[in-house]
Amino acid sequence: MHKVKSKLSGFTIVELLVVIVVIGTLAAITIISYTGIKNKATVASLVSDLDGASKLLSMHQVLNGTYPATPNDANNGNGIPASSGTTYGDYYTTSTGFCITATKDSINYRITNNSVARLGICAGPGRDRFSVIKWASWTVGTGAVAGYGLNGDGNSRLADITPWGASGTVWDVSNQDVASDADGGWNGSSFAIDNTKTYRFSTFVQRKVIGNGSFYLGLHGTPDAVLNRNNGVVNANPYFCARAWWGNANQWYLVTGYVWPAGSGIGAVAADSGIYTLSGVKVASNSDFIWQPTTTSSDHRSYLYYSIDITTNQQWYQPRVDVVDGTEPSISELLNDAF
Repeated sequence: MHKVKSKLSGFTIVELLVVIVVIGTLAAITIISYTGIKNKATVASLVSDLDGASKLLSMHQVLNGTYPATPNDANNGNGIPASSGTTYGDYYTTSTGFCITATKDSINYRITNNSVARLGICAGPGRDRFSVIKWASWTVGTGAVAGYGLNGDGNSRLADITPWGASGTVWDVSNQDVASDADGGWNGSSFAIDNTKTYRFSTFVQRKVIGNGSFYLGLHGTPDAVLNRNNGVVNANPYFCARAWWGNANQWYLVTGYVWPAGSGIGAVAADSGIYTLSGVKVASNSDFIWQPTTTSSDHRSYLYYSIDITTNQQWYQPRVDVVDGTEPSISELLNDAF
């Protein structure tokens, strides 16, 4: 008898591996797609909840003259409704606004009376919770304080009025000498930076007596200096703002400038780089810079310089450095002290 040879055979190892890889890839795509859809649904839910919370908190303020002490006190004591799985966490109020955080599936969003719902959590009363540099530790007195080395001869820290009419500790320069030199301000301590990210430097400033001399807000890049944003030239002495006083006496201004990621190229400054009144009017634009790939640290520095009028009185409040990643306070939030 003849034996009939079967032409049927099993899968080869290579074929099995290809099938496994295809199945794994399809599974990964499914998981990623599901996660993306789930996250979008979570964000939509958080935004909706926070929009509702904002309306209730604002209504309470209109009816009672203040924001509720806790979220549970809103809505005639019935609290703020939330979708399934949403919880309200950080909640802070000031005389001018509020900030409330909502969390769902480990995603945090916040809203203030001056912003739409956005990624992140509220900073709280200290305001420097997420700033790279800290200022809430300022104490009344003279001499240097942690993180702030003195520049010039007119420095002290006083209990005075903040930009929003409250009492706080401000950095004050007065009674400086008549020499045309450094008259006050600070050279901040060095801090590590990620040169692949954008950073915003800022401070509030006012002059009670305008006098003369120039205001400076700047930084240093180390070990290698930053580049000018407008032309890519190395700048070992960079200032976002270096100008004679631009405004009124007894009026606070917010001054901001940006350092762009290494390799981002030359171009225009950030739209938010400039000088602002508390009402949000931008009165001037500032200069921006770029990290070099070899820049690993920086500092925050701000001065009164070249004043020969001993009556010139300049004050600072709330200096900050923020990583620009979508969670930083917006310009509006900074101006309204609610974030």
